[in-house]
Amino acid sequence: MAHSALCYRGLPYDHSHDERPSAAPIEHVYRGHHYALPLLHQPSPTDEGLDLVYRGSHYHPHHA
Repeated sequence: MAHSALCYRGLPYDHSHDERPSAAPIEHVYRGHHYALPLLHQPSPTDEGLDLVYRGSHYHPHHA
């Protein structure tokens, strides 16, 4: 994956040495629900035949 040049408040910085999230499961609780999932996750497959409606507009999922 190519890293782009990032800038924070006008100062460029290099994030190529940043650590990647681990794929090991992490146990945590969020809003009363218990989870044991890794912080690094893959996006769920999309169902392109699904018709989503938000505020009266129709959307069709697609791969990015």
